[in-house]
Amino acid sequence: MTALISFSDRFQKNVRACSFWASALLFLFKIPVLPAQSNVSFETSINTKEVLVGVPFELTFTLKNAEGSRFTPPGFPGFNKGGISETRGMSFVNGRSSTSQTWILELTPNKPGVFTTGSATVVAGGKTLSSKAITINVLSSGTSGKGNVPIPPGSDDRVFVASDFDQKEAFVGQQVTWRIRLYTQLSVDGYDIIALPEFDGFFPKEKIRYDKRVEYLTLGKKKYAVRTLHEQALFPQEAGELSVGVARVSVGIEQPGAQGFLFGPKPVNLQTQPVGLTVKALPQPLPTEFTGAIGLYEWDVKADTTALTTDDALTIVVEVKGNGDARRFAAPKISVPPNCEIFEPRILEEEEYEGELEILHRKRFEYVVLPKDTGIQEIKPVLSYFNADSNRYCQLRTASIQFKVTAGKNYALSNKLPEQANTQKPGLLERLSKWLRSPILWSIVVLPFLAIGIFVLLKKRKPSSVAYQEPGHQAVTNKPADRSPISSPNKPLGTTLLSAQLSFANVGLLLKTDEPRQFYDALFKALHGWLSATFGIQPAQMNEADVRIVLLQSGASPIRIQALLSVWHTCEQAIYGGQAQVTLMEPTWQMAGQVIEALDREIH
Repeated sequence: MTALISFSDRFQKNVRACSFWASALLFLFKIPVLPAQSNVSFETSINTKEVLVGVPFELTFTLKNAEGSRFTPPGFPGFNKGGISETRGMSFVNGRSSTSQTWILELTPNKPGVFTTGSATVVAGGKTLSSKAITINVLSSGTSGKGNVPIPPGSDDRVFVASDFDQKEAFVGQQVTWRIRLYTQLSVDGYDIIALPEFDGFFPKEKIRYDKRVEYLTLGKKKYAVRTLHEQALFPQEAGELSVGVARVSVGIEQPGAQGFLFGPKPVNLQTQPVGLTVKALPQPLPTEFTGAIGLYEWDVKADTTALTTDDALTIVVEVKGNGDARRFAAPKISVPPNCEIFEPRILEEEEYEGELEILHRKRFEYVVLPKDTGIQEIKPVLSYFNADSNRYCQLRTASIQFKVTAGKNYALSNKLPEQANTQKPGLLERLSKWLRSPILWSIVVLPFLAIGIFVLLKKRKPSSVAYQEPGHQAVTNKPADRSPISSPNKPLGTTLLSAQLSFANVGLLLKTDEPRQFYDALFKALHGWLSATFGIQPAQMNEADVRIVLLQSGASPIRIQALLSVWHTCEQAIYGGQAQVTLMEPTWQMAGQVIEALDREIH
C-alpha cells in the first residue's frame, strides 16, 4: 500500500498497543483513576461512506464508559457476514479516564443499492442498550461516491482529480456545494489550483471552511486516499440542466530514493471532467408571504414599544437568517390593521458569512407603523420560505405584536371626522341640500354682484372727494382719506377674497378624481390664499407660528386655530411626506369648510 495509507495503518496499530499496555499497568498496580466525564453510550460507525459490491468493509459498534455483555449484532440482508472481533481500550483526558469496548464486524455486499442496518444490542449495568441504525450506499464496481465519480479517461489511475456536486438535483436559489477532490495511491506533497471553471448560470461563493481530512474510498476494486482540495457554494439562477466545466490542478508527487531527495516532488498537472446539475423551478402557486427565501431560515421580530399615541410611530425590527441566495431574498411583508399605515422597510444591516458547513446570510429590516385610531392594535408577522429538503413551503410565525394606542394632540381633529364620514356616507340629495345651504356657494353667487356695486360706488364718489382747487392753493378734501382694505388684516379686499373662495370651490371639483396629491396641493394653496386675503398674511409669514399669532390677535379661539392647523398638517404630509390618502380627501375638505365658516363668524 502507499506511504500515506501505510502510515495511517502503523499509527492505528501503535495506538492499540499503547492502550493495551496502559490497561495492563493500571490493572497490575491498581492505580486509582477519576470517573469518566461522559455518559454511557452505544454507537455504530462505518469506515467508509460508500462500498462496492464484493468488496468487504468493517462495521464498528462501540460501548463507552461501561462493561458490556451479550452483544447481539443486527441482521444484514443483502450482505455476507464475516467474523466478529472484540477490543477494549482506555483513554485519559485532563486527568479523567474513559473506557471503550468495541465489536468489529466484517461485511461483504452482494448487490448494489441503499441499505439501512438494524440496531445492535448489548447489556450494560443491568440495562439493554440499542445502537442507532445507519445507511449504507452500495455501488456497482467501477463507480463511487456522490455523483458516481469515474476515473477520468486518459489519466493515471494511481492519482487523479474529479469534481462533483453534493447532490444531483436542486431548486432555483438553493445552495449546493461543488468541490474538487484528489484521489491518490501515491504519496503527495502539496497541490495548487491552477484554474477554476466558469460558473455560468450560478451565483458562486468560495468556501474557506470545509472538511480537509483524508478518507478512503474504493474505485474499481482499488483503494484510494481521498482529500477535498476546493469547495464552492453555488446558487442556481435558472431552471434546467446546468453544468460546471473543467478545473486544473497541479499536484506534487513524491519521488522515491535519491531522486526524490535531490529533485523534490515531481509536479503533475491534472484536470477534472465537466459535471452537471438538474435545477428545478419552484412549485406554483407562490404563497402570499413568500419573499424568495429558499433553504432553511429563522427570524426574530421586535417592536420598540407597547404603548403610544396617534401622534407617534411604532418601530418594528426584523432580523432574518438563512442559507439561501441572499440576492433573491426580499424584505418580509408585514400586514397591519386597516386603521394603521406601514411604510416601506429600510435595511439596517446585511452580511454574508461562512458557517460550519455552508454560506449563510443575515439581514435586519426596520418597519415604521403609524396608528390612525385609538385602542389595542395587533400585528401578526408571517414569513414564508421554501424548504428544499421537504419540497414544500413553510411558514415562520412569532408572537403577535400588541400595542395600545391613545389619543394624541391632533386625534380629535384629524381622526374624528374620517370616522364620521365612514359611518354613513350622505346621499346625493343630502349633499346637494347641504351644498345649497353652504355660505361658500352663496358667497360665490353674491360676491360678484357685490364687487361690481362697490366698484361703481367708488367710481361715483371719487370726484367728490376733492374740493375745488384754485390756482396756487392746495386741494381741500371733503373728508379724511380712506385707508386701503389691504392695510387692515380684518378688512379683506373684496376681489382678493372672492378669488380665494373661488379657489376653494375648484378644490371641491377634485374630490372625485384619482389624484389625491393634486387635491391636497390645491387645498393647501386655497388655504394660503384665504389666509392672505382675510388676514393680510404675507408669503414670508406662511408658517405655523406666524399664522397662529395672527389668528390669535384677530380674535380666533385656540380650538379653531388648532383645527385649521390640523388641515394644514394633513396637506403638508400628503404633499411632502407621501401620505396622500384618498379616504381622507372628503373629510379633510369638509373640515376645511367648517373651520373657515367658524373662523369667519368669530372674527367678524
